[in-house]
Amino acid sequence: MSVRSGAIALVLALCAVSVHSQVWGYVSQSFSLVRSDILEAANYELVANISNRDAGENYEERLYPANKWACTARTVPKTESSPTRSMFVDLFRYFAGDNSAKKEIDLTVPVNTFVQQRDNDVTYYETCLVLPAKLQADAPKPNNPSVFLDDKPEMVVLTRRVSGYFITDTAWEEEAISLKKVLKEKVPEADYQSYYRNGYDAPMRIFNRRNEVWFRKTGEAAQKTIDEYKKRQAEKVAATPVVAEEEKKPVADEKKPVADEKKPVADEKKTTEKKTEEKKKVEEPKKTEEPKKDAAQNRE
Repeated sequence: MSVRSGAIALVLALCAVSVHSQVWGYVSQSFSLVRSDILEAANYELVANISNRDAGENYEERLYPANKWACTARTVPKTESSPTRSMFVDLFRYFAGDNSAKKEIDLTVPVNTFVQQRDNDVTYYETCLVLPAKLQADAPKPNNPSVFLDDKPEMVVLTRRVSGYFITDTAWEEEAISLKKVLKEKVPEADYQSYYRNGYDAPMRIFNRRNEVWFRKTGEAAQKTIDEYKKRQAEKVAATPVVAEEEKKPVADEKKPVADEKKPVADEKKTTEKKTEEKKKVEEPKKTEEPKKDAAQNRE
């Protein structure tokens, strides 16, 4: 009986592996990458780097361009712990192939979670992963209805890098409070009612981890930074076609001699045809004279 039970358990295990082999294989492969700098990261422009140890100031101002992110969101009572682990699993499955194209997508960093306290003592969580650059224009749709693709606009954030193993809500909240104290007097125009948690490392990495809390900068200064960025991008796009046309011109010029070389071939054909016609004219009188000679000989 125990043998039969063991056989049944083995069959069920093999079935589970066959169904989830793609997911678990991808988990194993991805979690082996314990260095965050190996994975593609959300790109940004560094606007300012403020470092004043004597005053206890050490933070960065960054501009993140508009990008498409894969996200999932949940609202839970304030007394409950964050559901970010299960939310990440949903996103992970999408990247592992649970999408319309059944395509594995390379993981990116950071794991970005927006946290906002709302009315009725509830907390809103939105966990996102930026899509790789090669899939920004054409990303497969998620099969899971709780996962969605979100085109996020440009954003200016205030942040700093901290180490440590941030596995609890308390660790993130303490860092958010600490950073807020540093920023609030220096940068009053920012959203300090909500914040973003950002983790860059796989769980297997114990030391030299990278964690960041983001506060979104608001107001005219932030909008000016965004407008200047958009202007630079528009100038780059406008300059790109001009470079492409200049590169194409030499290619067109190179093709012209090839066309000119074909002309002598056509001229040779014409001269050959003329010679053939002249030969025919010479041969035709000879042929008419020969029958006349044969007729005269017969008469004699």
